[in-house]
Amino acid sequence: MVIGGRRSFSYEFVPQEGQKNGKPNLFPFLYETSDIDENNLYPFVHLVPDGNLFIFSNNRSLLLNPTSNKVVRTFPVLPGGSRNYPASGQSALLPIDLNAETTKAEVIVCGGNLHDAFNLAETKKIFLPALQDCNRLTVTDPSPKWDSEMMPSRRTMGDALILPNGELLFINGAQYGTSAWWDADQPNYTPVLYNPDKPKGLRFKVMMATQIARMYHSTSAVLPNGKIWVSGSNTHETYKDNDKYPTETRVEAFSPPYLDEAFNKYRPQINEDATKKELNYGDLFEINFSLEDGAGLTANDIKVTMYSPPFTTHGFSMGQRLIILKIDELVEQQPGSYTVRMAAPPSGAVAPPGYYLLFVVHRGIPSTGTWVRIQ
Repeated sequence: MVIGGRRSFSYEFVPQEGQKNGKPNLFPFLYETSDIDENNLYPFVHLVPDGNLFIFSNNRSLLLNPTSNKVVRTFPVLPGGSRNYPASGQSALLPIDLNAETTKAEVIVCGGNLHDAFNLAETKKIFLPALQDCNRLTVTDPSPKWDSEMMPSRRTMGDALILPNGELLFINGAQYGTSAWWDADQPNYTPVLYNPDKPKGLRFKVMMATQIARMYHSTSAVLPNGKIWVSGSNTHETYKDNDKYPTETRVEAFSPPYLDEAFNKYRPQINEDATKKELNYGDLFEINFSLEDGAGLTANDIKVTMYSPPFTTHGFSMGQRLIILKIDELVEQQPGSYTVRMAAPPSGAVAPPGYYLLFVVHRGIPSTGTWVRIQ
């Protein structure tokens, strides 16, 4: 699905190979959420496990049925400012836990800037402070409400990455201004870990800062070994190597705390030769892994996650999702060697067909991921 764009108040679907696209579907919601500074060029779109699409634009959101093209429901306005390009907040779908009695969908929307921030930055080079709030909404609740708290620092143009163990990483961006050329200042050098399972007030953890500005046209990605690949930053219309924030060609690797060598003996090692790579929806399948120090290991000590690597641009990782699989049985084959059996995701609404990184996570410490495909 392709949605929005500059003065494009519609969406359309990429056709199957050999077919042509039909007419785009008019989407008045995008017109209604476009103010003088646009603020909705890259809407946040998340596929919910019931097959509907959560779409967030500017400061409003709704649920759209992509088959009937009907709006299923609307959600409360998120106050404070705009969250989409060029104000450029961050958003992610929190991990989908298939062990729960009911599968819920919860989104997080953080940062951004005020509605007029882009106009002031573009015309007068006045850089308003970015927003500092972080907000969660359980889309599947009968009466959903935004639940807000404050991040350790302000952030616009950042990335929100889901890590293999279910935590989130907020990285890159600026503390003042918006996206676009020369429209931001004071880079946010400091990554922040976010644990969605902890109580409010204990979820954020500040990480070690970089020394490289990563603002407009920067990006980051989760690698199979659990590191974060970080690159880019070009706040100009051309390449500039002599500027306050020059075009950045250096690449960095950020290592979350779970990669500390002190945890190596607790880190699972997937036996790829004994792991099924082709999955079918709803089927039981097994993987084999080893653990140097797994004394007394039970199924409650591990979780198996599937991560869908996203397409990322302008601070939003499209298609990013992490699924926590339902474990059926854990068996110790011999000392330090285990087989875990679990159910594959039940449908393409939960896990769209394609390639995923599969991780075994032992008490928050993930293995290296192995590629699997589901269809």
